[in-house]
Amino acid sequence: MHQVGHHITGALTGTATGLHLYSQYDAGLAVLGISFLGGWYGGVFPDNVERIWGVYWIKHRTVTHWVPLWIGALFWILMSGYPLPYAFGEEIYGGLLAFVLGGLTHLLFDWPNPTGIPFLHPWRRHSLNWWRSGEADLLCVLIWGGALFGYTAAI
Repeated sequence: MHQVGHHITGALTGTATGLHLYSQYDAGLAVLGISFLGGWYGGVFPDNVERIWGVYWIKHRTVTHWVPLWIGALFWILMSGYPLPYAFGEEIYGGLLAFVLGGLTHLLFDWPNPTGIPFLHPWRRHSLNWWRSGEADLLCVLIWGGALFGYTAAI
């Protein structure tokens, strides 16, 4: 199945984001569901936004996978919610934060692929060359799920 690893790791990231906001900021229960959805869609967004009606409008793994763009979005969201994550309302904040963290999770698990991801320049990629797309989805899900379970168990 196409992108199954990105779907699952994004959803896990959204769930962990929602649990964090719920436990640390006394956010309402709705933040859990919206964060789950935000993380899930953020996990597939870098690939999905490259195509309109099945046609690529931009080369795969360029601007949509550019690390500084996603880090900038994370910084903007974190600063917009300062000092409390309620500048947008807790549900919107949770969804936006989970979306960007889901997108960053997508990049993290694309980096080991031979195609790589762009770090400094949006059209120059770097790769760890560990595996090809789809070869390590289960491993990624297990490692990421274990890490997020450990984090959420600690909060």
